[in-house]
Amino acid sequence: MISYLSAALLALIGLTRLMTVRTGPKHLVTFFLSMAAALAISAEGTVRLLGDDLLPRLVTNALQLLAMRALVQLVRSTRSPEKPTAFWPIAVCWILMVLCYLDFAPHRLEAGTSGFQWRWSIVAYQVILTAYAVTCLVMFIRTLARSAAGRPRGTFRTGLRILVCAAVATIGWVLFSGLPSLWLEITDLADLDFLPRARLLGLCAMVLWVLGGLFTTWDGALRLARAWKGIRAVTPLWKELVAAQPQIALPVRHDLEFTLYRRVIEIRDGLLALRAHVPPHLGEWLRTPVDEPTRAAAELAAALVMREAGRSWPHRPHRDAHPGMREESAWLSAVSSAFKHSVVVREVRERAVAEVA
Repeated sequence: MISYLSAALLALIGLTRLMTVRTGPKHLVTFFLSMAAALAISAEGTVRLLGDDLLPRLVTNALQLLAMRALVQLVRSTRSPEKPTAFWPIAVCWILMVLCYLDFAPHRLEAGTSGFQWRWSIVAYQVILTAYAVTCLVMFIRTLARSAAGRPRGTFRTGLRILVCAAVATIGWVLFSGLPSLWLEITDLADLDFLPRARLLGLCAMVLWVLGGLFTTWDGALRLARAWKGIRAVTPLWKELVAAQPQIALPVRHDLEFTLYRRVIEIRDGLLALRAHVPPHLGEWLRTPVDEPTRAAAELAAALVMREAGRSWPHRPHRDAHPGMREESAWLSAVSSAFKHSVVVREVRERAVAEVA
């Protein structure tokens, strides 16, 4: 259960990063999704379901090497100019691991014996797996530690430091779980006792990866949540303006933060185009003092009616936009809410319709 839970959290982090970082390299996404798949495949429930110990371990190790390569790609992507990561080393490792597997798989019934543990293919398999993973992790740690030192305080820097600790813990896990022949020889552990301990060390390392990933993606996830909330808040106002003025709509892009940014721009364009249709005597239609968002919504409601009737008044003043996207989005959200729900806006719309009738 713990393995599946950790795999689900890693997959969630990877998918969150995929949604947050829509452009550019996806090395961390590859790492988290590869480790999530590796944990799910190596879980006891999956192994029991497949009825085989060796094949799930081969697939798991191949995915783990892919995750380690993603870390090297991440490290290289921070250099300028970016240095590409050759694919042939991991391909060679995969091929050699498969060849080793084909040699020792027919002797699976001998697993746990000294002869099996020191079979040349078993030893070669362990050395290949350990050497590649440790090399990648050392490169990752050196670069990430320098990057974390130069970051300002915050959740992102904390996340980077946790990821460094996770990489160090993973090296310990790789050295232990990747060389079972050595540890079974120099310790009193039995073969059946080794795997649970190796899995426990791996889960501890994965917990650190999950924590580091959560901290580094926290800001991005919050931005996505705010963007989604902002889009939902301004959508009623945006739909009304686009229906009245289709020319203000920009091409669709599937990016939450950019979609919110463009909808704010489109709404501002629509409001500017309608300001000449706001009746100068609209203040007389307001029975009681209202706040600024409600007044802006009332002006929009009246302007839409007057535009349909072909009436306009030149030199109407307009409100300046807020200097920040968050402030402007909050303002337009309030206007959108008033436009949709305010009794005052409904009364102004009725007065406007009555005047042009």
